[in-house]
Amino acid sequence: MSDRLEAGDPERIGEFWLAGRLGAGGQGVVYDAYGPDGTRVAVKVLHGAQEAPRELALMAAEARAAQRVASFCTARILQVRLEPPRPYIVSEYIDGLSLQGTVKGAAGRPGRRFAGDDLHRLGIGIATALTAIHEAKVVHRDLKPGNVMLGPDGPRLIDFGIARVLDTHSATEGTFAGTLRYMAPEVYAGRRAGAEADVFAWGAIMVFAATGEHAFQGGTLPEIAHRIRTHHPDLAALPDALRPLVEAALAKDPLARPSARAVLAALTRDPREGPGGPDDLVAAGAAQAGLRSRWEPGDPALGKVAEDVYAALPPREQGLVPEVFLRCVVPGEDGSLATRPVALAELSDRDRPDEARALEHVVRAFEPLLVVAGDQVVLARPAVLRAWPRLRDWAEDERDGLRVHHRVREAARTWADHGRRRGDVLTGAHLDEAVRWATAAGSGPSLNRLERGLLDASTRARTARGRRTRAAAAVLAVTTLVSLTATGWAIRAQRTTVDQRDIAASRQLAAQSRQFGATAPDKAALLAVAAHGIRETPESRAALLNIVTHPARGVLNGYRGDPRAVAADRAGRLLAIGNKDGTIGLWDVRRHRRAGGFLRLFEGDGSDVPMMVALSPDGRTLAGAAADEESAAGSTWADGDVRGTVRFWDVRTRRPLGELPVSSGPGSVVFAPDGKSAAVNDGEEIALWDVGTTLRRRGPVVRAAESDYGTFTVVSPDATAVATGEISGELGVWDLASGERTASFPVEGAAVALSPDARTVVTAESGEDYDTYVRFYDARTGKQRSKPIRMSLASDVGPFSPDGRAVFIGTQLRDTATGTRLGTLPVDSGDDAKIVSFAGEHTVVSLTANDFSRNTVRLWDVTVHQPDRRPFDPVPPDERDGLNRHGFSPDRRTMVTLAAVGGQDAFQTWDVGSGKQTRPPVPAPSDANGRTDADPIVVRPGGGAFAVADLEARIKLWDQAARRWSVLDDGPGGVVNAMALSPDGRILAAGRGHLVHAPDRPADGRVQLWDLDARAPIGDGPLFTSGEQVTALAFSPDGTTLAAGIGRTVRLWNVADGEELDPPISGLTGTVTALAFAPDNRTLAIGAADATTLWDVRGRRQIGAPLAGHSDRVTSLAFSRDGGILATGGDDGVARLWDVTGQSQIGAPLTGHADRVAAMSFDADAAVLTTSDWAATVRRWNIAMPADPAATACTIAGRTLTRAEWAQYVPPGIDYRDTCPSLSGS
Repeated sequence: MSDRLEAGDPERIGEFWLAGRLGAGGQGVVYDAYGPDGTRVAVKVLHGAQEAPRELALMAAEARAAQRVASFCTARILQVRLEPPRPYIVSEYIDGLSLQGTVKGAAGRPGRRFAGDDLHRLGIGIATALTAIHEAKVVHRDLKPGNVMLGPDGPRLIDFGIARVLDTHSATEGTFAGTLRYMAPEVYAGRRAGAEADVFAWGAIMVFAATGEHAFQGGTLPEIAHRIRTHHPDLAALPDALRPLVEAALAKDPLARPSARAVLAALTRDPREGPGGPDDLVAAGAAQAGLRSRWEPGDPALGKVAEDVYAALPPREQGLVPEVFLRCVVPGEDGSLATRPVALAELSDRDRPDEARALEHVVRAFEPLLVVAGDQVVLARPAVLRAWPRLRDWAEDERDGLRVHHRVREAARTWADHGRRRGDVLTGAHLDEAVRWATAAGSGPSLNRLERGLLDASTRARTARGRRTRAAAAVLAVTTLVSLTATGWAIRAQRTTVDQRDIAASRQLAAQSRQFGATAPDKAALLAVAAHGIRETPESRAALLNIVTHPARGVLNGYRGDPRAVAADRAGRLLAIGNKDGTIGLWDVRRHRRAGGFLRLFEGDGSDVPMMVALSPDGRTLAGAAADEESAAGSTWADGDVRGTVRFWDVRTRRPLGELPVSSGPGSVVFAPDGKSAAVNDGEEIALWDVGTTLRRRGPVVRAAESDYGTFTVVSPDATAVATGEISGELGVWDLASGERTASFPVEGAAVALSPDARTVVTAESGEDYDTYVRFYDARTGKQRSKPIRMSLASDVGPFSPDGRAVFIGTQLRDTATGTRLGTLPVDSGDDAKIVSFAGEHTVVSLTANDFSRNTVRLWDVTVHQPDRRPFDPVPPDERDGLNRHGFSPDRRTMVTLAAVGGQDAFQTWDVGSGKQTRPPVPAPSDANGRTDADPIVVRPGGGAFAVADLEARIKLWDQAARRWSVLDDGPGGVVNAMALSPDGRILAAGRGHLVHAPDRPADGRVQLWDLDARAPIGDGPLFTSGEQVTALAFSPDGTTLAAGIGRTVRLWNVADGEELDPPISGLTGTVTALAFAPDNRTLAIGAADATTLWDVRGRRQIGAPLAGHSDRVTSLAFSRDGGILATGGDDGVARLWDVTGQSQIGAPLTGHADRVAAMSFDADAAVLTTSDWAATVRRWNIAMPADPAATACTIAGRTLTRAEWAQYVPPGIDYRDTCPSLSGS
């Protein structure tokens, strides 16, 4: 099913109802939609309000050209409406999977390769479509597997999003339009993409369909471009009949490639018969291209989804379906329909509890068409009103009744809000109409108790009015007394109603805040503040905490451009953004708003012109660079004869300071630390220019690498050094002041970043496994500083932090000395976000590519919910391949590690806070087989002793003062799976599992206690014995209770007398993997599988719903000192924080560990969370909560909630409040 509509998406576009999002791109958003008669279509809404008339004219030409193409080749254009403010194009919906999804697997289906006749027919189908397209004088320009839909009647080409009409195509349009791996070599050279480029893409697609791999691999743009220009793919997997055609299509010279028509002729007929006419040829191709035998439907139609759910319901619940859906519909005065959220209380307000439960089941059954958001039911797919014939008929049949019911419902709510006053009942014609509707037969909504109560009260009031006229005197006295009494009750009832209204509004706004968290952090922050201001609830508190503990620090309010370059001053106060249209805007980072008007660098559409901006470190001078308008209009950027201009402005006065007439296209502009000079790379040489005089300073220059995708030229951020070289070749580092080469050494990959101090070079390379490998080199010696970092996806490298000690690789912040991951920004995986600049020491700026439905420029704080820059690594990274174990004291202040020390395995004791070793190493004893391994390890408070279990299941205790080992249990028995120490460190608990020498026999499920002071077991024997493994142990904070996880059960004992506390906690959803008591000694957190549940151990009652989110099993748990926050860690290497009261996640996941999170603890103020992983790496996370969360949220938003937004999101009846008074003028 298509993605759900997002906040801000309309319900309808023209006459088409929207069901969801099919995708978003540079030109707009594509919606899954349905017409008035239920026909499914795709509606592409363009960003016309921001497009120049020329762009809209081009789009209109594209649409008209696409309408000339045969309908069996493409998605047929049904309607074109390009008038502002919301231009759109409606096209046929193609039911099926894309070639990308078919080959790689999608929607739960396994991937498959094409071979034999299937591959041949696929080739015919795509070639047929290309021939028809080219005959219509259109070039697709973005042909790729994702744009080939396998419909029931063969392949169809979709998304003419960057197509251009042949007879209107200028030489400067779209040099780098398209998808990297399927762009022809001439496009990378800067030449126009003609029909030959589509044929090249056809050849690459055939390789992909046959092999499941891209024909041209690579992890970075330079590598992909280099391979496309030089590499010849292996075509052995192709049939003999296809191989020469694909080889010809992939020719590097576009003139050597066959036309699509020639390819189709070769595939469909004997070449000796000649090419034939184009219409006959296309018809022959269409006839031979059918893939019906292998066709798989893609996304099921909304009406079918709804009907299938309806058919599966029992008859009684089927009768309640109209009740639910029609309550979500509001009739308009003009007869149109709209949707509304329905309060759960409105549905459940029934006389019979079984009917209320049945309605709830109906709502759940129709998810995701209906979605429960907080305490409301929302029609998440509005188009179901048109897509589902049954519902369409209900709505049409009940259109008049819906209008009456809407009036009754609104009147009932007003009646209840005002304390059910007699003056608010229905009267006259409205009452007569409501009674007639309520007593008539139909499929519309039935009255709930509140609505029926209103009609009853209205009828009684009308009867009472007639009776009063006959006994006025007597009634007057009685009425006076009753009125006085009723007034008191009404006031109290009204107060109760207002309280309920505010609580509901607070919860609703909190839920909406979470929905906006990923797409509009400013709005999410304001809704959270509004929710907390209307009424403090657990939900509003959780929403506020989620905002202030998330690294996202807001967006640039009002920014709607197409960013091409970003730069910041040293303090991070000012941001410069260069836009596609040639303007440069300056933005106040703290207030998230533009600082003054735009500056103009060039005129017209700069989609093909590289653009750079730079700010001097003090923020006083702005530089912008691009190709000259005249030369750009007559040449492409890669032609080599493009002139460039670098312009400077005074930021305060906006006054131009001058231009640098560089002879070629500028590659970069970097200010020197004093801001008085700038290093300019014009594509030929790098030289220093004086900003004040705009003259080149005397002295040597550094030659740039030849302009080729196999080379690189990188200037350091302080304009002191330059790195040049070839991919996986010799790299040279040059001093810009002297022009001398300071270092030369071989590198792997391409140098993509040079640190601010010019001491670190970062390279990126695509490996044979197609992953990207990032390496850090010392720029002075050429030595690698750490092992290569393997990234599963191609990742951008840079920017560096201002001090050069950290660098972003994708969204991960890495230490430049060790390569250690220092943190990860929780960017939505669908955002395609790129970190482009630091703005000060702690703030970074990201751009979200190709998605104008969201604000594309975002700000992040790299210190919020991120670890400190220098992790505590007691085991050096280069020694982690050997033995590596560790354990903690109950207070997590002392750690003992087992690792190689001077060539010998030894135990070392560490103070976790300082990271210093506190006691001499202890050589690890070996067993009969010479093994020194030991796991688990537990440490007594202060580190005076620690206990270990070896591979022979023996438990031993090391006494630091006596410097000797004591054997507590010499086995034999089951493997010691878990050990725990009481808070005072006096009692050791151990739990066992499978037998060491007989793992196939029943487990040795013993739980036993030892007195460590006496070095002796407690009691006459084990606390418990079973045939199941003991997987987790935990003492309560007061030391009186022990909990043990055994299979899917938790058993509890009184430590003082060893008596089991029945009954056990059972029925858990998975094997228990972690346990932790809260400070109150009665709340127990149980990690089982990938979720955690909270239990009241006294009442054996589960508290709330499971806390889920980990992608693997939960391995560690910890409560804050006040019990308000729970930390969970998992095998996925992620730690998560949870608000215990609201049972919601706080902030983004903490993703700094490479593997299992083994242990966690909070400091006294819950400002720092300490975690460790399997490699004994200890991280300290800044999780401090601000003193005034609302004020912090307002700072993140950078503005206040407008009256229009208040009216849009806050339920009626609550007067507007200024959420952020300090920012009202922003």
